[in-house]
Amino acid sequence: MDAAMLQRTKKSQMLEDHGDKDRAYRFKVLLPNGTSVCLTFQNPKPSMPFGDFIQRLEEEYSLTYRQFSSGKRKRDIDWKSGRLFLEDANDRKIRGEMNFKNFKPHECHILKLHDGSHESAYTFENMWDLTPVTDILKELPEEYTFETALADLIDNSLQAVWANDRRHKKLISVDVADDVISIFDTGPGMDGSDENSIVKWGKMGASLHRSLREQAIGGRPPYLTPFFGMFGYGGPLASMQLGRHALVSSKTKDSRKVYTLHLDREALLTGSNSNIQKKRRGSDSDSNWKTDGGMRIL
Repeated sequence: MDAAMLQRTKKSQMLEDHGDKDRAYRFKVLLPNGTSVCLTFQNPKPSMPFGDFIQRLEEEYSLTYRQFSSGKRKRDIDWKSGRLFLEDANDRKIRGEMNFKNFKPHECHILKLHDGSHESAYTFENMWDLTPVTDILKELPEEYTFETALADLIDNSLQAVWANDRRHKKLISVDVADDVISIFDTGPGMDGSDENSIVKWGKMGASLHRSLREQAIGGRPPYLTPFFGMFGYGGPLASMQLGRHALVSSKTKDSRKVYTLHLDREALLTGSNSNIQKKRRGSDSDSNWKTDGGMRIL
């Protein structure tokens, strides 16, 4: 290796070691009693003893549960269990130590805690944060019909299947019955990662194509461009128009993990009114919409 190449290699290593001085690791931990806790570690050491991570988790759970519990009695978690372990989105079990090198900084990673009990939850409180982008609240439609809401959801599926290549079918199925409406598509699917999160389906204003919505309006047949957005108000508003409850289930083609998002009309409307009042008062504290979710193996 010549001197110039060696110098570039050393410089590259220095940038990797010291270029990102502020590293924040964020975790959403799903607990066996159906609750969830968020943890953030700022500039941690490369690894942490598993017991220390669990202790931090237990402390945060105690604080969060006292302040924001729904009031329902939850079963106790066996924090001292010898069968305690964490499981990440790739089915890796974590017992000995928490190795932060296995996780990307500045992203939120979903972990599931197991305490050895057979009573394990499949739905978790406040798993997803659906707080809308601020400007969407200023442009909610005055009238939103059944047909428009249904078209909005189908529009989401059209955008999803558009991403499929020639090897994968572009299929959308819509079934409208008296008491339930189901929409199925063969798009790439969603998970819990920041870039492909199921939250983007349920979060108004989070669409990657929102800024290019105008390109699809007034277009020519067959209208199947990647930037539909002709309705653009997303899953929550459409679901609230069509019914009182909605269940969104999705998985990616390369994973057996199914992620679910639960929407409740009354809860979202209550959250919306609360957020609007806080914004009028100039307050942003606790201004969010959170909803239940789940993660299971198919």
